[in-house]
Amino acid sequence: MYSIIKEKFLAYINSISFNQEQKDILDTLKLTHTNRVIELSEILAVSVFKNNNSAEYVELAKIIAVLHDIARWNQMFEYNGFTDVKGDHGETGANTILQNDILNGLDESNKQIILTAVREHNKKYINIYDDFTQIFVDIIRDADRIDNFYIEVENYSNKDKSMKNILPFSDEHKLSQKIYDSIMNSSLADVKDRETKIDFKFFKMAWIYDVKLIKSIEIIRENKYIKNIYSDINSPDETMQTAYEKISQYLENPYKIIR
Repeated sequence: MYSIIKEKFLAYINSISFNQEQKDILDTLKLTHTNRVIELSEILAVSVFKNNNSAEYVELAKIIAVLHDIARWNQMFEYNGFTDVKGDHGETGANTILQNDILNGLDESNKQIILTAVREHNKKYINIYDDFTQIFVDIIRDADRIDNFYIEVENYSNKDKSMKNILPFSDEHKLSQKIYDSIMNSSLADVKDRETKIDFKFFKMAWIYDVKLIKSIEIIRENKYIKNIYSDINSPDETMQTAYEKISQYLENPYKIIR
């Protein structure tokens, strides 16, 4: 079923009339991201379901990964960019899947798991679902986070390039108080509190507090994502150093891990 759903996904995104520049951006940024998230979701699902007959569950996790960012194609078509200001892309993605009958052929319980995971993959963590559904929410959220760590390191490994181009925040060399306070409280920062380009990096590093799987932590440690993101900041001040140390300490002892 995974192969069929992926074919439907590709048929859907190829049916949208993008100009060449938009298509190149989507292929370079979003399709490659989706493919990496599929691979990560498979790795995480195999780890989580290692004591079970995992083939069916791994396939379900991969289907969620294929579809998790489907709304990014809608956004590019409608707004010529990626923005959730005019609609949350998790919610829009679930609606797009339904409207285009992409899940036809799956049983109702699996449909609901897929739609829930797509809808929740980009939101602040809320454990409100039955445990089986929550596993798949955890897998896609972790896989998406891990690949965003990868993107941050790979795309912005050069300090000058990174600080100039990541997002249109202030160049002021400071970590904002609200972002700092969230980190020191071991919690996710609010996206609306980002003011500077330094904030953007610490906002991402603080995603570590939202990771739920042991295997995810292992991958993040092995690739030194947190260290590499931090090392991209020129001349960090004492506040930044303290926040980084707090995040690093949590990475070594992630007490919120549940699977």
